[in-house]
Order: sequence, then C-alpha cells, then structure tokens
Amino acid sequence: MKNFSQLALSTMLAALLITSCQNETVSDGVVESTVEPTSTEGKIIPGQYIVVFKNSKIQPASKVLEKSSFTSREAKAKSVRDISEVSIKTMNAVLSDYDVDHSKVLDYYTTKMSGMAIKLGDDEYKKLSNDPNVAAIEFDRIVELPKFEVKDVTSGSASQKMMQETPCGISNAGGSVDGSRKNAWIWVIDTGIDLDHPDLNVVTDSRYARSFTGGSADDCNGHGTHVAGIAAAINNNIGVVGVSAGASVVPIKVLRCDGGGAISGILSGINHVGQFDLPGDIANLSLGNFFGPGCSSNSSYRSSLLALANAGTFVTIATGNDSDNAEFYEPDCINANNLYVVASMTCNRSFSSFSNFNRNFIDLIATGSDVRSTYLNGGYATTSGASQAAPHVAGIIHARGGRPRTSGSVRHREENYPIAVR
Repeated sequence: MKNFSQLALSTMLAALLITSCQNETVSDGVVESTVEPTSTEGKIIPGQYIVVFKNSKIQPASKVLEKSSFTSREAKAKSVRDISEVSIKTMNAVLSDYDVDHSKVLDYYTTKMSGMAIKLGDDEYKKLSNDPNVAAIEFDRIVELPKFEVKDVTSGSASQKMMQETPCGISNAGGSVDGSRKNAWIWVIDTGIDLDHPDLNVVTDSRYARSFTGGSADDCNGHGTHVAGIAAAINNNIGVVGVSAGASVVPIKVLRCDGGGAISGILSGINHVGQFDLPGDIANLSLGNFFGPGCSSNSSYRSSLLALANAGTFVTIATGNDSDNAEFYEPDCINANNLYVVASMTCNRSFSSFSNFNRNFIDLIATGSDVRSTYLNGGYATTSGASQAAPHVAGIIHARGGRPRTSGSVRHREENYPIAVR
C-alpha cells in the first residue's frame, strides 16, 4: 500500500502544483507515484484520471514488438490488436477487483503505454491508487491551442486562381522537394485536416484518419490544415508549396473546433498512431502545453512520446508561445532521440518574440512568424506561432528520410539555436 506525503517541488511551482508521492522510482520508463486530488497544476478535469499500469503487469504493444520488423501497416495493426485485447482484459480485471464499472473507462492505451482514461469517484480513486500494479494515477487536464491571429485569408474560387508561392519558411528550410513518392507518412496530431483540400495529399481512409473529439477528422478550426500545408503542400502551381511537397498527411483530431481538448484525447491519438506507424514516419504535435514539472515526474504524456520516438517514428513538437523558459512546460521539456522540440524565428532569422526559449530543451529553430499555408475550405491564410515552426522540421525529416541538417543559427539570450534545413 502506498503512503502519501506532499512534496514541494520548488518555491515557484508550489502555488501551482502540490503532488504527493513517496519512494518515487523509475521502472520501465514510468514513475511509480500517485497524485492526490489536491493538485492545481494545469486545467484539471474534475473526477477524470489517467491510470498507468506497470510494464511488469501489462506490457504495451511497442515493448512486446520491439524486436519485430514490419513493412505493412495492416500487419503491424493486427499484431497490435491481438496484444491489446489481452491488455484490455487484464486492465478490466483490475477494475473488477475494486468494483469499478468498466463503462467508466473513456479509452484504453495499449500501444505506447499500458493505461486508461477513466472517471472515478473519490473512493474508487483511493482503492485503485493502492493497487500494486498501478504505476501512476494522474489528473486529466485541458489543453488549449495558443491564441493566434489569422490574416490574409483567401478562400473559395479565388484560392484556386492564386499563383503558387514559396513561403519564406520553406526557403529558410532549404527549399521544397517532391515528397509524394515516399512511403513515410506525416501524422498531424492536431485539429484535423481539411480532408478535400486540393493542395494537400490527405490520407482519408478512416482506418487511419481519426477523430477523438467526436465526428470526422475534418478540420473545423484551421490550425491542423495550416500545419499540414507547411510540411507537405503539393507542388501544383496553385497556393503554396510545402517542404516535402505532396507527402501523405494523416489527420489525427485531438482538439475541438475551439482549439481545446484533453490530455486523454492526445494520448488516444498517440495510441492510435502506435497501431499503424512504421519507422521513418513523422508525428507532428503543434499543440498547447501546460505549466508544471511534467518531465521530472515522467508523466503519461512524456512516456507515450518517448515510446513513439524510441520505436522509430520521428516526433516534432512546437515549443510554446509563452515567451518563457521551456523547462517549465510540458511537452516542451522532453529530451529524446528522434524527438525535436522546435522554437520559432522570423522570416529574417531573428528569434520570434513569442517563442519559448532554453537551448537545454529546444533542439532546433524554424520559421514560425508570418507563415502562409493551407487553411479551411480549400483556402490559404497567414498566421504565426511555434506551431508553424515545428511542421517545417516535420517536412524536412520527411524530405530527407531521416534527421534534419542544420545551417546557421539564431542567437537569443546568449544562446545559439541551430536552424533546421533539409
């Protein structure tokens, strides 16, 4: 049985976060700890939790299959499904031990970690938190896109009469190349993608394109479509061109039309990608972040992204637009092979005023200010944010078939940020 005691993480964070853990140790990449319902870190969803099981109890599919090699997405998915069925039965058996109704489960996670999103009453929470097979129980939290201004919108018939341009971010990334013949996919974990945008090669098959906010994977916000075009807009003489032009982009909708969502939904998106991704794929997460020491506590979000990257899928993450130290934001603070946290620069290669900083956590910089790209209803728009910087790197990785190169740097606060190029 676990005992609980409050631990002040720092003077700065004490007002925002109170966690309770004792004898905290790392096992199989997951911290064995339990969070009491007194924490105020982030925008907590009352009564909604993320439960993570120890790998010694339930191994995620990525762990079971780590020595397997797949060239077929469907073959991999079948193997993952077989493992997942057993994992879910084991999780449900644990719930039954404490008379927790299985219908309270919002989603199961079986590919990159073993866990679930679930609604729990206080008594259920206490019982489950003391189970020796449970590595952690975390609050589910709201995530919101940073506020961004949309300018210069072109839509309707006018959008199809635009002469194609190469935005400055593409030029700064080393120009565009043809990515349409490559087998690797770019998974856009975001607000969805405009499924019939004429300037995007969208994977619309519902086996892959998924929404975890209800409805279809079609974009009703614009953010995900803008991100997709930066990485992969088609070279077709209209609109804009992406870094890896014509690359296959897959919409994984985890944020609603208003740009809000939950960590549990993002985990569902990552879990879904983990069924079908193959080494060399790229997952772009240009999402909002939250303030708190998530990287020091090895959260479910962090663990899932690390497992995704370790399995051979490249991960590109936008640092926040808080003009603040990336160390104190999740997922900005994650360091790992195959995972790139990206800051924003201007077209003229100066550091964007809104971008988070700290070279210890930020790997690369790319253009994020005044970026023109694809938008809703077959249109185009200009907007700014670190969200726009990250997909430049996703496109570079797709174009190169591997790690990005760098050329030059941007200096900010006595640190040099290497510019990503293909």
